[in-house]
Amino acid sequence: MTANPIQMELVGRKIRELRRERKLTQTELAERVGIHQSDLSRMEKGEYKVGLDTLLRILQTFNLGIGDFFEERPRTSNILSRYESLDEEARREVDSFIEFKRLQNSMPPGGSGRSDGGDEDDE
Repeated sequence: MTANPIQMELVGRKIRELRRERKLTQTELAERVGIHQSDLSRMEKGEYKVGLDTLLRILQTFNLGIGDFFEERPRTSNILSRYESLDEEARREVDSFIEFKRLQNSMPPGGSGRSDGGDEDDE
């Protein structure tokens, strides 16, 4: 079975995007993965098929699962980079909101999560 050139190009482009997001050179990533820089260059251009073992080593370097890699939107890295661009106060607000949503999700369905049964707003 031959590799689809369009798929090879998409995989290569995704590897390049991830590498650049993490501010790695091709040489640095190639060394971490154990391949030649020239092979990585050809993979990123879609000229060279990325083997599964090589892809898994690349994903391990980026701390990504294969599902995250092939997801249409790179949600985790996009959210993380947007979070990291915030100032400290904004990050605290986001952290508080996440904790609020986490607690909200852990409540039983239909439950208010309040033990006193009150309706007043907390400030």
